[in-house]
Amino acid sequence: MPTEQENEQLLKRIIVGGLSLSFSVLIASLEALRSTSSGFAFAVTWRTFIALLLGAAVVIPCFQVIVYSTRKYLRRLALVVVAMIGVTSFFYPLRFVPREKMGAIFGGLTLAAIALSIVGGFLLLARRFFEGKSKPTGHND
Repeated sequence: MPTEQENEQLLKRIIVGGLSLSFSVLIASLEALRSTSSGFAFAVTWRTFIALLLGAAVVIPCFQVIVYSTRKYLRRLALVVVAMIGVTSFFYPLRFVPREKMGAIFGGLTLAAIALSIVGGFLLLARRFFEGKSKPTGHND
């Protein structure tokens, strides 16, 4: 039976591999994304596979640093790189949107950000509420 440390190492390898694979596929799919008259389409070419490999070459070391490194500066730097890839990937398809529709899109994104912030605030309040209930009071009832 594997020890707890062996299980933890296996879990860390799964985390690094899974996140690296998903971000690499994300980068490759953005390269394959094309604008057509009816919307979007994916055109997988040799460049898509190059993007997959280059993406893997960037994100695998980042996730290894995030999971394994004890140096706070390196972890933060890797998190910034991964976050920038995520934010850029989110906004990249907007280059296909006509300029006259950008106002409506950013209005919707602003409302979504506000709604998610409110939900996050409520979750934080709920967490604080339940953690406050579970702390020992020091009284013997």
